[in-house]
Formats: sequence, structure tokens, C-alpha cells
Amino acid sequence: QSPIPNPQSPIPYFLLNYKFIFLFFISLKFNLFLKMEEKEKESSSFMQNAIKERNHKKQMKFFYIAITIIFFILITVIIILQSKNKKLNKELEENEKYNIYYNIIYNNDEKISQEKRKRLFIYKEDEIANNTKNKIHISYSLDNKLTYQTLVSMISGLENNNFDSNLIIYHLLFSYDYNTSNIDIFESLKENYEVKINYYIIPPFFNNSDKWTEDTDCVYYKIILSLIFPDLERIIYLNGDTLIRKDIWEMYNYPFNDNYFLGHPYYSPEAVDKFKINAIHYINGGCLLFNLEKIRKDKKDVDLLYFTIKKNKLLKYREQDSINYIFHPKIGFLPLKYGMYMITNEHLNILSRYIRSPINLTEGYEAIKDPSIAHFSLCWPKVWTNATKHLFGHNETCFRYQKEFYYYANKTKYYSLIHSLLY
Repeated sequence: QSPIPNPQSPIPYFLLNYKFIFLFFISLKFNLFLKMEEKEKESSSFMQNAIKERNHKKQMKFFYIAITIIFFILITVIIILQSKNKKLNKELEENEKYNIYYNIIYNNDEKISQEKRKRLFIYKEDEIANNTKNKIHISYSLDNKLTYQTLVSMISGLENNNFDSNLIIYHLLFSYDYNTSNIDIFESLKENYEVKINYYIIPPFFNNSDKWTEDTDCVYYKIILSLIFPDLERIIYLNGDTLIRKDIWEMYNYPFNDNYFLGHPYYSPEAVDKFKINAIHYINGGCLLFNLEKIRKDKKDVDLLYFTIKKNKLLKYREQDSINYIFHPKIGFLPLKYGMYMITNEHLNILSRYIRSPINLTEGYEAIKDPSIAHFSLCWPKVWTNATKHLFGHNETCFRYQKEFYYYANKTKYYSLIHSLLY
């Protein structure tokens, strides 16, 4: 029996009960056990999470390594496939180039003779175009609209040749629809000059484009000169809007210095930007000296023909863009007196600021004043027309050469017809 506590005792009654004390300690220990178990569980959970995170990092590391390896394998495969594809495309492109070349030279007929292959373009020939060292070969390309202008240019060359007129061989490249009865007009030169003239009809292999508006495809014939004349080393090409005022033997024999052709600097920002041509090497296409031997040796004739046919819709200045793109940068300059376009000194000063190739202005002024070949490329209206019929009239340079043009026209028997048609 529990003693009756002294009501004045400072110890509470329930503390004196040992059962209560025992239960209290049991309860306290149990609570501590639970808390420890919770901490162990938390600790165990943290360890498990740490292990899981470590394993996850390992998995991600292996995943990244695997992805990297697969990526490099794919890149390698793509590079190999692209290389093979480029090689295949290049082969297909080369085949297409040579198909174009073959179709033009062989005219889609494998049975024609070798002689006929060489003479495919020839309509009438006075003298075989072989590489004679004592001849000057000059080529013009023309359609029905340029007959009389070309005739005057030709007679100016015959008049100003310091040697026998037999020294010059003219090669006239006609469009396929040219009126061949006009050949008699050129044949009339033989009445007063001992001159050789060869005539060529060019197949219509440039007329597959909607590019043609005012100009016909005869402007493109200069790009196939190496195909038409397989035995020539060099040839002068002239537009019909030219006058040969002095002997051009020096021009014909001018050194190429490993260039494909020589001409005069010009400005074409569209071609320079579109085809990434160095503007220093951009040349006007109206008066040129072609290195046919080098063009054939390096197979640039095929490249030139292929590029022109494939890219003709992109060409602003037609064949001029083609030859500047394909032959770049092996393009040289002729002395300005041989075919400098006839403009005023003021215009030359302005033009020289835009043309990035160096122009000797002193040489340019002299070329405008007294050229060996006058090229009326930038004269509008043209030198043979009546300036009073046009709003702007001639510039002073063109007007000065108009009298000279009709001086040479008067040496033909077609002067009255030329004056009535052109003036």
C-alpha cells in the first residue's frame, strides 16, 4: 500500500508511482527509437538517391559518349556520300559538257566523215583557215541587220593595211537564218581588193533561251571560235560597229603572256557581283584577240560553251559575261588604241572611276583622238545614223567619225543604199 503523501511534499504524487515512471521511460525510449529509425530511413533514402544520381550520371555520360560517337559516324558517312555525290555530279556534268560539244561538232551524226566534221560550219571558203604566219585572221559575227556596217568595217581594214590586202583573211559567221544572197555584197570587195573571205553558217544551238529580245544569237558566236578554227593559234574578233583606221599587224601579233584573250577594260557590276569576278579583269567583248591554241589545250572551249548554254538566262551582257567568267583571271589587256570604245574625254574620266582595272588616262585620251581601231560600243545613236533624228544626238567623238564611216562606205558600190538605209 502506497504511503499517503504528505500534502506539503514538493514531489508530485505521480512521480512516486514507479509504474508510471517505468511507462514513461519506455515511452520516451520508444519515441527516441522511432526518431532514430526515421533518421536512418532518411539517411538510407539520401544514400539511395545519391547512388541513383551517381548511376544516372554514369548512364548520361555513357549516353553522351554514344551519341557523340554516332554523330561523328553519321558526319563521316555524310561526308563520304557527299564526296561521292560531288564526284558523280562532276562526272555527269563533264559528260553533259562533252555531249553538247559532240552535238555541235558532229551534228548528231556519227557517220559523217572527218573532213566534214572539220568543215561543218563552212558555207563558202576562199582559203583554208590554217595557221599561216604571214596572215591576219579577222572574224565578224552578224545577222541580216549588220550586213552593211560589217562591210564598211572590212573595207576600212583593207584600205589601211600597210602590206598587200592578201595579208588579211576575213571570216564571216552568219546566223542560221541569214539571207545568203547578201554574200554577193561582201564578194564585191574582190573587185578592187585581193582579199580572201570565208563564210560560215552557224547552227541554232543558242536559240533555246527566252533571253533574245533585240539581239540575235550571233553575238554568241565568238565563244566557239576555237571550235570553228581548229588549226588557228590566234584570231582577232571585231563587232560590226568598228572602223580599222591603221595597220593592225602589231595587234595581231601582240604577246598573250599565258592569257586566254586580250581586250579592253569594262565595267559590269552585275556580272562582278553575280559571278564573283574580279572587276580588274572584266573585259569588253567587242574587240578581242583570242588565244585559240591555249583555249583548246586547257579545254576551255567546252567549259565556255557549256556555261553559256546553261546560264544564259542569268547573263546580263550575254557572251561577254561568259568569256569573262570562264577565262578569269587569265585575261589581259590590249593597248587602248586597238579598239577603245569611242567616248569623250569627260566620259572616260567618269568611267575610269568605276572600272577597277588601271586605265592610263593619257593613253586613253590619245586612243580616243586617234585610234587604230575605233569601236562605237558606247555611242548612241550609232555613228552611221543622223543625229538630228534622235533626242540626244551624237557625242562629239561619234560625230567626228561619222564622216569617216561614210568615207569608207563611199568606196563600195552600195554607198547610196547604205546612206539611205542607215542614215
